[in-house]
Amino acid sequence: MSYRNNNRYYTGVSLEPEVIDYLNDLSGRMGMNRSWVLNTIVCEYAKIVEARQIKPLASRAAIISS
Repeated sequence: MSYRNNNRYYTGVSLEPEVIDYLNDLSGRMGMNRSWVLNTIVCEYAKIVEARQIKPLASRAAIISS
């Protein structure tokens, strides 16, 4: 089940222990929260692998561009 609030969908996902460990490490090294990292990974995958543009929120786009 998910719900929407302010241009975002909040949802729960199940992650394998190794995946969450790496996600925590990656988000710490990047200085970003896990949601930001996951959103960025999915958008970059869509762009690189599937040649599909997913328009990021303005706040994330500004960070990626800098």
